[in-house]
Parts: sequence; structure tokens; C-alpha cells
Amino acid sequence: MPPSRTISELLFADPAPPTDHAVTRLGRDDRPELVLRRGELLREVERVARSLHDGGFAGRPVLIPERNGIEYVVGFLACLRAGCMAVTAHPPRAGGGGARLAAIVRNSRPAAVLATPGILETIDRVAPELLVGVDRLSYEAPAVPVAKADGPAVEPVIDDSLAWPDPEAVGLLQYTSGSTRDPAPVAITQGNLLANGIAMRDLFSREGRSGGTVCWMPLYHDMGLIGLMISSLLVKIPFHLMEPEAFAMRPIRWLRAMSNTRASYSGGPCFAYDLCVSRTTEEDRAGLDLSNWRFAFNGAEPIKPESLAQFQRTFGPRGFRGMMPCYGLAEHTLLVSVRREGEPIRYRIADRTALDQGRLAVDRTIEIDESTTVEHEPGKIGVVACGPGIPDHEIVVRDPSSGQRLEEGRIGEVTLRGPSVASGYHGRDELTADTFPPVLGGDPGPWLRTGDLGAMFEGDLHVLGRLKDLMIVDGRNVHPADVEATLESAHPSVDGGRIAVFAVGDVLAGESETIAVVVELGRAVHRDWRRDPDAVTRGMEGLFGDLRGTASAVHGIRLSRIVVVGPGGIPRTTSGKIRRAATRDALAAGDLQVLHEEDSRC
Repeated sequence: MPPSRTISELLFADPAPPTDHAVTRLGRDDRPELVLRRGELLREVERVARSLHDGGFAGRPVLIPERNGIEYVVGFLACLRAGCMAVTAHPPRAGGGGARLAAIVRNSRPAAVLATPGILETIDRVAPELLVGVDRLSYEAPAVPVAKADGPAVEPVIDDSLAWPDPEAVGLLQYTSGSTRDPAPVAITQGNLLANGIAMRDLFSREGRSGGTVCWMPLYHDMGLIGLMISSLLVKIPFHLMEPEAFAMRPIRWLRAMSNTRASYSGGPCFAYDLCVSRTTEEDRAGLDLSNWRFAFNGAEPIKPESLAQFQRTFGPRGFRGMMPCYGLAEHTLLVSVRREGEPIRYRIADRTALDQGRLAVDRTIEIDESTTVEHEPGKIGVVACGPGIPDHEIVVRDPSSGQRLEEGRIGEVTLRGPSVASGYHGRDELTADTFPPVLGGDPGPWLRTGDLGAMFEGDLHVLGRLKDLMIVDGRNVHPADVEATLESAHPSVDGGRIAVFAVGDVLAGESETIAVVVELGRAVHRDWRRDPDAVTRGMEGLFGDLRGTASAVHGIRLSRIVVVGPGGIPRTTSGKIRRAATRDALAAGDLQVLHEEDSRC
């Protein structure tokens, strides 16, 4: 058989035993409740793909507005098999949440929507005009209770009359870029999905480990869909699904699911690991066994050395050894670089002054284990190593202006080349031309300009923030993520990860560029301050003073404006990462629900 060119081909060419559990839904006890075995999964994919093909939807967008469930998995794989462009999205809720879905529908113009009857009913109730003129395909997966999943094997049969999809065709429109009103969908080809999926499969299955995957990340986000779902199917291990809300309400449920299922693979953004530390107790942790968890990817936002060390100290006694700092983005399908198994978790102690001058000047390297306490002298900063690039792909750090390659240790724009680089942005030709140049710095591409700042050191990529977020203060480069990390510990009311720093002021209009910070209070502090007006007055005075003093002492910068908002007040991406530009725009438009403010510009 010739080499597989798409995910669909590979699933049939390299099958797992048909009685193996492919996808399960976790119940309230954080154990598998419903299951679809491997044979039934592939049979359902062929059946639904045939319906999509016969309906004339091949090559056209098909919306999948589902919650984390078995139907999502079948629907997405069926779209790939039929040659459709899958458009993944979260359904609206009765209380709202329809604005993003409406924008996705306007932008993608789906020919059909594939969802369960309950989801279709919800959309009709809360957004009755949303799907006018869109064909509806109702689907429910034939999942069974785990206790009854011992019937005879179902051998999947390939529908020979259904052609395999073209690897150059767009298989997924991934809505992770752009604003809610004007989304910029990344057009990911069938070949992109296979290339990134195989890279993850080969890195993850190197030791042939047993176990499965637990996923609380939403499947409409690339970390859940590609990083967990596709990789699990290719590695041939069970894929255990839980709702994102279950994790958000009680982070211990993620850890219990990992322990109960003996899963070896999972992950999420850095804030998720912080929540597991801050919102679990010793009593919660007492019964956990995380010794099988060997691949815990950590990415999607700046990774803090303190977070890695805290999680390892807290859960190392429960057997955890698998933290995998990584870097990825939708425009590269997902994964770009990751720590390799067998290598230590590293962060570099670097000179802050050199960083401001565009150099990653490393004083020493720290290897994180259960005994690590993150400390560094004044004038130094800790930068996490995100590992080397994935095989058969290239990472080049370049001067953002000239596009020329920079030597090791120089900070510049991270650019990428390889089979995972997406074909562009769907319907956004100008943005595609800017982001995916065919030639860059004289090197033939296509290349992906990530817009991220980074540096290579000893073979590892180090990500330092967004190019467009960079602030210039007295001729120095000031990185918002660096300032945010410092200010998070400036005052007790600042809950880690809930602060946004950015430049304000229209320079072209003659205004001076100054630095503003938006602080999102933690829920406990917000609740206490609402009960005690005097505490608010005292707290605000201390908060404003500590933030200004810390920013000045550590970074040599002056905060011109400090804005305080309540829990949930700072805009975030679907993965929970703070959106600085959106926060700045919302502040300028008066859309933030401001609780308190101190503005020294007045």
C-alpha cells in the first residue's frame, strides 16, 4: 500500500484492533461512562462521510458547533474523509455566547451544519436566524455504556466508491486569529494535519507507552482537536473527553481523570497548571497517582518558570514527571517545538538589560525538579526552554525588518518552514501574503511569520512575547509578558495570570506613548472587597502604590494608567490566554467594566 497522504487514509492503513476503546466520555466520577470502540468509530466515519458526499458538501464548509463529545470526533473525521472543510465552533448557550458563532457563520458561509438534535434545537432557540439557508444534518453517535462495550468486533470496511481526500485541499478552518467581529480563519490542509499529527505521534509513542489521553480542552481549539484528539487516534490510545466547564469549576477533576484512567497524555496552557496548584488541597491530592502521566504539554501562552516548579513540587510526590514546555500555533497546524522525553525541564537565567537590547544573554541553566525554587538576582529574568523543533520542520529567528537570519542568542521574529505551515487565511488574501511570504530574507518558502519574538539557544527555542506587543521605553525594548510576570507578585490582590500590560497613546496623532496596566481581581479578593468598602479604599491604595513601585524598581518604567476590573473582565482567547490588543481596544472604547482606576496622565 502506498504511503498515506491524509489522516483518513492513515486511520485505515494502520488500524488498531477494532475492539479497542477509541473515544470515551467521562462521567461525573471522572471515569469512562460512554464509549465508541475503534471498529464502530471508523464505521461511523465512513457512513457519515458518505452522507456528506452524497449531499454535495465535498469541498465546502461544514459547521460542527458541538460540545466536547463523541459526536464531535465522528463529525470532524467524517468531514475530513468526505473532503469537506470542517468548521469547528462552540454552540451558543441560552445565556449568550452566540456572537462568536454568528461571526464564524458569516465568515465561513457553511453549506451544512452537522450537530446533535439538542444542539440544533438550542441554536434555533437562542439564534433563530443564524442557520437560515444552511442544510442541517442531525447526528447522534452509537456510543454505549462502558460496561456493555464487550460485544463482537465490528470490522470497518472502506467505502471504495468514496475517493480519498486531496492532501492539498483545505480540511479545517481554524478560527483562532482575528477579532470576534472580524475573525481570520486559518486554512489548514489535509496534508498539514497529517504532517503535524505524525510528528506528534512519533514523538509521543517513542517508548510505546500504554495509557490514554484526557482532554478538557475545547475541541474547537487546536490544542484539543489536533494536540489531543488527532494525536491520540494516531497513537492508537483511548481518547477520554470531559467538558471544559468541569475543569474550570473544579481543576481537581482533570487530575482525578488522569489518575483514574492511568492516562499518559494530556495538557493545556500554563494557567491550567497554576489552577491545579492554587485550587486543590492536600486532601484532594492524597489519592492521586500521576505516575503514568509522561507527556503533559504546556503551551499557548508565555510559560513561567515558577509555574513549572510549583506544579512539579506539588504533584511530584504523586508520581508526576511529565511536564513538556512547548510552542505552537494554528498557522503551523499546531506543534512547533517541544521538550524531548529524557531531557530535563530547563529554564535560562538571562540578563534583563541584554534582553532589552535584543540579546538572550544566558548566565546559567536551571533544571527543574521537585526541589527547585525559582530565584534569580535583580537584573535577571527566567526564560523557559520550549525544546527543539519537530522533525522535518525548520525554525529560523530573523530580523523583523530585513528578514535576515539572526545568530544564536539574538532575539527576533520566529519564522517557520515545513509541511505543517498552513496554506493561509481563508478569504483574507492580503493577510495571507503578509503572514505566509513565498520568499523571506532570500530563502525560498513558503514561510510563516509568527509575529512572536524568540531566540534559539543550545538547540532550544525560547519564546519571549508578541512582536506587535513590544513596547519601546527610552530606546529600550520592554516585553509586556516580562512586566506582567513581575507585577503578578506585586500585591496580594493580583491573581497570577490576570494582568495585561500594553502601550497606549496615538503617536501618529502627536500623543506620547505610555504604559497602561489592567488588573483583574481574584474572585476571593473581589468578594471580600464588595463586603467591606473600607477594605476597598485601603486595598486600592496599596495596589496602585505597589504596582507603580515594582514597575519602576524592576523595569525602570512608569505606569501611566492602572485600571481594575472584576473576575473575567480581561478578554481571553479560547485557550484562556490574555488578549492584550483586545483589552487595549476595549479600554479605549469604554467596553471594560471598570471598578477602579488611577490615571496619572490627567
